[in-house]
Amino acid sequence: MQDNLRYVNCNICNADDFTVIFPENKGQIHRIVKCNQCGLMYANPQTTGEIEGKNSLDDLDEETKDNAEILDELSSFTREKNQYLNKQYIQVKDHKPVLDFLEAFPKDNILDVGAYSGNFLNEARIRGWEVIGLEPLAVPALYAEREFGLTIIRKPLERANLLPGSFKAITSFHVIEHIYDPENFIREIHTHLKPGGIMILETPTYDSLTFKILKHRERSIRCNGHIYFFTRKTLKALVEKCGFDVLKHDRVGRTLTLDRLFTNIGIMLGNRNVFNKLSGFLKLENRTIHLNTGDMQRIYCRKK
Repeated sequence: MQDNLRYVNCNICNADDFTVIFPENKGQIHRIVKCNQCGLMYANPQTTGEIEGKNSLDDLDEETKDNAEILDELSSFTREKNQYLNKQYIQVKDHKPVLDFLEAFPKDNILDVGAYSGNFLNEARIRGWEVIGLEPLAVPALYAEREFGLTIIRKPLERANLLPGSFKAITSFHVIEHIYDPENFIREIHTHLKPGGIMILETPTYDSLTFKILKHRERSIRCNGHIYFFTRKTLKALVEKCGFDVLKHDRVGRTLTLDRLFTNIGIMLGNRNVFNKLSGFLKLENRTIHLNTGDMQRIYCRKK
């Protein structure tokens, strides 16, 4: 465990009353606890700063576009060389239900928080929405701008200087589990939505059979960057606390390549390199499969 640690109370009910679910380094670098009052699972203590060593350049300005290291990385940021980028293209179809849901509302504007390479926003724009993204990671943000011509703000939501009440819909896929203060994050979304605006969040869920069977070996538990672990009950409680009505709450699946599946299996079994080599030997990178094991949730909410 790193030295920069902070202890936190429950983000939903503020209780300092928990049971340790997994000790430090059992599932991941953090100790994972469960609130005895409301049931929220979270890392406590939490590591401050970067954990995974990603190229996060917060407050990236125009001069960074000429940074030789960033430009060099951008030149090799391709579907063939980056498994996570390839996943963004493959999973565009998985977010079709989000855009179908939004068809019930007049076309307006969408903010995607954690836009990464911009694939979802590009599809929303094709559907007729005005779009803008937030993405602090330098390389995917630049990729989204160059590949799709999208407007990407390279700051987190709370420092993006956006006008309150300016968006009809705000989406965020697999971001909230990384946020130090999820309650504040959702309240920021609430502030930036127009009256009656729509928030759609997607994150892993830990009331799943997968988690009950695998426990600390579950893929999302083992990600060091995950610090909050929501069940459907705790996510619903949090969004309602922050001024939202829940319109729809689904368990959703994902489309992934077989080599990504092998990577996930390797992570869960603690043999990632072995499974990566096996995947390469079997040439699985171009074969896809759709899975819904009930371990992810998508919640659709309306601002009160």
